[in-house]
Amino acid sequence: MRIDQHSPADKPDTDEMKVIHKALRREMELLGPVIAAIPAGERTAASTVAKHAGLMLTVLHEHHDSEDRYLWPLLHERLTLDDSLIDTMEEQHEALAKIIASIEPDLPGWAATATAQLRDHLAARFGELAAALGEHLDLEERRVLPLIREQLSVAEWKAPQKAAMRNLPGDFRSRMLLAGVVLEDATPGERRWFLHEMPAPARLIWRVAGVRLYTAHVRAVRLTG
Repeated sequence: MRIDQHSPADKPDTDEMKVIHKALRREMELLGPVIAAIPAGERTAASTVAKHAGLMLTVLHEHHDSEDRYLWPLLHERLTLDDSLIDTMEEQHEALAKIIASIEPDLPGWAATATAQLRDHLAARFGELAAALGEHLDLEERRVLPLIREQLSVAEWKAPQKAAMRNLPGDFRSRMLLAGVVLEDATPGERRWFLHEMPAPARLIWRVAGVRLYTAHVRAVRLTG
C-alpha cells in the first residue's frame, strides 16, 4: 500500500518519510516547553518526561543512522551536480548528534532529582534541537526526497526503514508508544499505510490496548492528566 496513489509502483513512495518527519518534528517541538513547565522537585513528572524524551531521541538517532548507512552512500555514488547537497545532509546529522549528546547524559540526573538547573538546561537544548531538526527536515523534504525518488529503487528505499525498525526498542510498551507517535497526526491515507505496514497481530493489539495506552501516556507526558 502506498500513501501517494499517483506515484509509479517501481519508484520509492517518499511520502512515507514525511510521515515520520511529522512525528519527529512534533515531539521535539513539544519537549522543550513541556520540560520547562515542570516545577523543580517534581520527580515523578520529570521521570515520565525524561523516559519519553529518551525514547524519542532513540528514534531520531536510528532514523538518521539508517540514512547515514543506507541512503547517503548510494546518493553520493549516483549524483554529480547535487553531491554537495548530500554532504550538507551528513553535516547536519553531525550537528544534530552533538546537540543530542548534550542532552542524553543529563536526562537520568534530571529524572532522579528534578532540579531547576537541569530542567532549564534540557529545555534550552531541546529548543535548539527542534530548530535545527526543522531546518534539516525542511531541506531534506524539499530537495533530497525528489532525488531519492529518481535515483533509488524501492528495495534500496526500504532498507534503511527496516534497519531502523530492527534497532528500535522491541518491548510491547515501546512499540505501542511508537505506533501512537506516528499515528497521532497522520492523515487518513498515512494512517492506512502505517497500519498496513504493521503485522496483523500488532494491528489488533494496537486497537485493543495500544490506543488506550498511548492516550494515557500522552496525558502524563504533556501534563494534561
